[in-house]
Amino acid sequence: MGFILAILLIEIMGLAFVLLAVKHDRYEYSLVELFSLSFLLGLGLSSFQLLIYTILGIKFTLLNIIMVPLVLSILVFSRYAAKPERVRDFITFKGKIKPLSGVEKLLILGIVIQFLWVLALSIPVPVSSHDAVANYALKAKIFYFSGGVPEGFIGWGEETVSHPDYPPLLSFIMTWIYVFTGFNDLTVKLVMPLIYLFFIGVFFSSLKRIFTRKFALLMTFIFATIPQLFDYATIMYADLPLAALVTSGTVYFLLYLKERRRVELVIASLFFSFSLLVKNEAVVFAGLFLFILFVLSLRSSEKKESFKMLVVTLVIMMIIAGPWFYLRLQAGTINSDIDLTGITLGRVLQNVKDIPVFLNLFQQEVFGPKKWNIFWIIFFASLVLRWKKVWKGECFYLMLFITLAALGYFTGYMLTTGNNLYFYVNTTISRFMIHFAGLAALVIAFLTYDDVTDLKAFREEA
Repeated sequence: MGFILAILLIEIMGLAFVLLAVKHDRYEYSLVELFSLSFLLGLGLSSFQLLIYTILGIKFTLLNIIMVPLVLSILVFSRYAAKPERVRDFITFKGKIKPLSGVEKLLILGIVIQFLWVLALSIPVPVSSHDAVANYALKAKIFYFSGGVPEGFIGWGEETVSHPDYPPLLSFIMTWIYVFTGFNDLTVKLVMPLIYLFFIGVFFSSLKRIFTRKFALLMTFIFATIPQLFDYATIMYADLPLAALVTSGTVYFLLYLKERRRVELVIASLFFSFSLLVKNEAVVFAGLFLFILFVLSLRSSEKKESFKMLVVTLVIMMIIAGPWFYLRLQAGTINSDIDLTGITLGRVLQNVKDIPVFLNLFQQEVFGPKKWNIFWIIFFASLVLRWKKVWKGECFYLMLFITLAALGYFTGYMLTTGNNLYFYVNTTISRFMIHFAGLAALVIAFLTYDDVTDLKAFREEA
């Protein structure tokens, strides 16, 4: 019961934002998008709440945590109690819903079975993976039993706690659930299948806005059944949450470029801001998001409006991510993997010499059906066979984003100082590719849409 309440309040946090901030006459959403979007936003908002509590010195007690969702619930209730007709805001999609075809029913059944399998794998085992315990669970337990983040915690050395400079979102979410359930290492793991489920929900809803429903379901099925993706939905690692937030932020940014509605850019800004609270690698994605938005503002025919939205985006990111970077700066934390003071020309040249090692491990992932099915093979084959489409329309911005982000990750590998390149690539590349999987799936969708919808089974009926 405590776990259900904890998850319900996370959903309420996001739902309150959507219902209070998103005007229904400017943005239509289905129930799948509403609840999926609300949950992912709620993850960010609830962790941001605990981050602010840390700065203000407020204890992580049940009463203190409930306070914010309770206030938001009262605001939402007041809005709809005053004008009951606004209940229509919950379902703003006005179009006629077509009956599901046989193919769509099979695809939905496959996705449901996949989710139930993820759930079954998550239930019987407590948090046990080494990195999950060391980097997230241990911190959450410290926060729970201390009633908050202990003073000076971020500045503790590696001999005390593993990677104190890691962003706190996943540990905060675990702490949030511990507060409601008591110290329960079994139920806390169930948040990962839910992140997986609602990530899939946002992915499908976004694709349905761009393509047909049948094609969106096919792409969602292909994406949801990637072994590496659902494997990480059963363990407490931050890679799946990062992929969920970055992919969601990117697709809402693409919708903004297509529709030019402010609300989509605000949602994208929130997702990229929250991603900075998940993993350090999010700096690459958030920085590129701001860079591309800045370039578009320079090229826009409506420069005043474009720069206004750029400022709004910067303010959102500063408000959400600023407190975390303030705490890190105050603590003087140093990244043990990339220590800027330890970077020398000799070390960089050694990393460069080991590039063949990187390429070998990368191709093992691409051609590794055990982890990825043939997902990456489809991706690269699509780039080759449909190269004329790659740099057109929304796909242009998507490929630019992926290319520059991949270069950012590669640069990070070249600047590693804590160990040799083989160690870092061998232990991280399969996880890092999860960060790009949602973006790659979007590229596949853009490049293969015409080919797939030429097939009778996926042809849109009149």
